[in-house]
Amino acid sequence: MDEKPDHSVSLVNRQHLSLSGVQHVDNFDDDTIVLSTTMGTLTIRGHNLRVQTLDLDRGHFEAAGEFDAVQYGNKKGVRGQTSTWQKLWR
Repeated sequence: MDEKPDHSVSLVNRQHLSLSGVQHVDNFDDDTIVLSTTMGTLTIRGHNLRVQTLDLDRGHFEAAGEFDAVQYGNKKGVRGQTSTWQKLWR
């Protein structure tokens, strides 16, 4: 059985976000960051978002800005689930 690395989220004063267990950055702009983590897709919303650190070898991610929301989607790897992109391209 493969063990997943730990996943943690730390948000300080809604201005500095630190994550572990990050596998991939799917998309980012000034208002939204979408990440794949060991616990599923994580969508971060806010304003003036800036990626400060990205170390995929360690699974570490840091960003700064004005954070409004941190929301998890479905866990990856669950059978029968279809991504938004897969639905759009049918």
